Amino acid sequence: MNNIRQKISRIIDELMIFQFNAGAEDIHMDLRRRPDGFEICFASNCSGDTDKYVEQLNRYLKVGRNEAMEAYFWGLAGEDEGCNNAELQLIGQMVDQAEARLEDGKLIIRVFRKADK
Repeated sequence: MNNIRQKISRIIDELMIFQFNAGAEDIHMDLRRRPDGFEICFASNCSGDTDKYVEQLNRYLKVGRNEAMEAYFWGLAGEDEGCNNAELQLIGQMVDQAEARLEDGKLIIRVFRKADK
């Protein structure tokens, strides 16, 4: 269970860094443990070209979960001070569902990770 907590924490951390880099001024996050996994939702006000950030985030997060790649890269990822494309791609391989969209001027991010077997 501790390993899944670390992975959920890493997902949250990288998505927070992404939002800071996108100019987020006000970030709200919800983490829900569901019977089948974990749902993480963010809502933030970002400045600048938000459409570009949404497109970029969807491209990286929607690569699909790949447990073999996740296990391999998890050890290599280590601690990083800044979020980059490789980190977002790793997050995309760690989640089963992902969506980023603009709604009423806010950046909405929702990811879901199924519980490990």
